[in-house]
Amino acid sequence: MSAVRAEDLRKHYRIRSGRGGEDRVVHAVDGVSFEVPEGRTLAIIGESGCGKSTIARMLVRLAEPTEGRILVHGTEGVDRRAIQLVSQNPWSALNRRKSIRHALEQPLAVHGLYPDKAARAARVRELLHLVGLTDEYLGRRPGGVSGGELQRVTVARALAVEPRVLVLDEPTASLDVSVKALLVNLLLDLKRRLGLSYVLITHEIDIARHLADEVAVMYLGRFVETGDAERIFSAPRHPYTRALLAAVPGPGREPAAPLQGEVPSAVAPPSGCRFHTRCPMAVDACARTEPALEPDQDGRLVACLRADELLSPAETV
Repeated sequence: MSAVRAEDLRKHYRIRSGRGGEDRVVHAVDGVSFEVPEGRTLAIIGESGCGKSTIARMLVRLAEPTEGRILVHGTEGVDRRAIQLVSQNPWSALNRRKSIRHALEQPLAVHGLYPDKAARAARVRELLHLVGLTDEYLGRRPGGVSGGELQRVTVARALAVEPRVLVLDEPTASLDVSVKALLVNLLLDLKRRLGLSYVLITHEIDIARHLADEVAVMYLGRFVETGDAERIFSAPRHPYTRALLAAVPGPGREPAAPLQGEVPSAVAPPSGCRFHTRCPMAVDACARTEPALEPDQDGRLVACLRADELLSPAETV
């Protein structure tokens, strides 16, 4: 059984126009499907504004899909203990006036877990120890804790109700490089120890490389390439995926020039392939024909009319 399954998810936001004008619709997520096997990590990557965080919000029911279904371990509907969110800004996720003890006790109280006072206190200490923090943090408030430590607290709070799936929405975005590495290692360790499944939302390619088993590349509300993480990172097939990876500096090379042109409006997405207005390989057909996500010989799905022309030399043998 899969940990998470999404079927044709769509989220459209209606913008009211005043003075008799016509309402407009923002196509934030426009028909995406994916499956996360138990114990695996799916990373959804793409530029800011592509719809990644909207998917995260729908998965934890902070936003309801306009269309489509979400199943967590085969069950459709809201089970707030089964799937939990770790947000990108720990300072906004926690009440700065309350202690860390309160932050960890609150979900237990809300869900009626550990009603015995001593058992609840023991569970709170256990949660802190799970994320590498000691009992001395219990009396502190968020303002007295570093950013990396505070993000560990938000992970501990997400684990309080014993979920089987964590949605990680840009979990390292507010952290410096050394602290990011520590958090990534912690997430890998927790996944192994607790048998967790992750949906990782990130624009940081290096974080996705370390955490992901599968990758979905998102552009303007839709997936353009999905599949095994190692294969996509080593030999991307979609021009947008190639541009994203080329923009990341590596040993001995400078990052490529950024993509030309502006990201089109989600209110009026381009016809045909949504990436064709910025794609260096676009031909006339790309503006007329919307490419479907189709499987290639290594099992990944690619939505590009010219994907066969992007085979690496090793793949053409």
